[in-house]
Amino acid sequence: MKKSIAIIMSAIMAVSLTACGSPSGAAADGGTPETAQTQGETVTLKIGNAMAAEHPWNVATEQLAEKVKGYSDGRLLIENYPDATLGAEAELLEQVKTGTLDLCIVDPSVGTTYSKKLQLFALPFLFRDKAHWAAALDGEAGKRYADIIEEETGIKMVAYWGGSTRNVLSVKEPVTDIARLKGFKLRLAASELKFKVWEAVGCLPVEVAFGETYSALSSGLCDGMENEMPSILSAKFYEVAPYLTKTEHEITVRPVFMNADAFNSLGPELQEAFMKALEETTILARQLEEEYGKEAEESMVNELGLKETEIDKGPIIEAVTPVFEAFGEDTGLTEIIGAIQGT
Repeated sequence: MKKSIAIIMSAIMAVSLTACGSPSGAAADGGTPETAQTQGETVTLKIGNAMAAEHPWNVATEQLAEKVKGYSDGRLLIENYPDATLGAEAELLEQVKTGTLDLCIVDPSVGTTYSKKLQLFALPFLFRDKAHWAAALDGEAGKRYADIIEEETGIKMVAYWGGSTRNVLSVKEPVTDIARLKGFKLRLAASELKFKVWEAVGCLPVEVAFGETYSALSSGLCDGMENEMPSILSAKFYEVAPYLTKTEHEITVRPVFMNADAFNSLGPELQEAFMKALEETTILARQLEEEYGKEAEESMVNELGLKETEIDKGPIIEAVTPVFEAFGEDTGLTEIIGAIQGT
């Protein structure tokens, strides 16, 4: 997307103007990160994700690397590994947990084997709108949730990226109301919570791997799917499922996960440099992802024949309310859910 690249580069320039190894990142002499800081040696952190190099996460990560290097006077470096170079999302998070990778950006739901609490952001309509999304994540509720996850898993959530909106895509006809979702065979990735959510709406969830979804839609195995605009565009799902219903049921949260020991090993000065750079870069990452999604939507609607439909979300929200309550009780997150909704 040429226009997307231009927008991304413009955003980078704007933010740059306004802003001005593994825990493992060993020192040049083979020492630990602690001795590296003491002796002024270089520490290298490795970060991975499963998105292509041109994705907003990777554009932002390159900016993060530049800022970290500058704020640390060259003592802290970041190496980025995009496009699933180091593995799929679940593998990346496992590597961060075990300490063989320092950081990753992934869907938190892939970490449910470590904590069911990591499914929190898969709850539909958790956020009223994008402003509420940002306020909740950047406020006290987001901090408390991050502390809970770190205590339970040993993984820090040092920033919240994401911000794309998920909608329902259908093959044969537009989904104009909740009645059209009764018996609707909806493709989902493996997620116990998402299955419960969409079963409550009346759907018949079908577990299909992302790479097999196009075939599942075209063969009739599924009546539709739910996903984000950029993914729908890049995978060309609009070719076999040309009707998009703007349920906007999820505003995605994609944390920047970091191994807690790796963070603690940096020491105060490098931690400060890292967090300062990350806070600035998070603004850029969110901006780029929002623009990326808008451009993908415009391209599909204006050039590729995607047909959009609005829907009354009230009946869907009412149907999934019991799932919220059950999830809160099961995971002990009732207070956090209330704090997010009350932000």
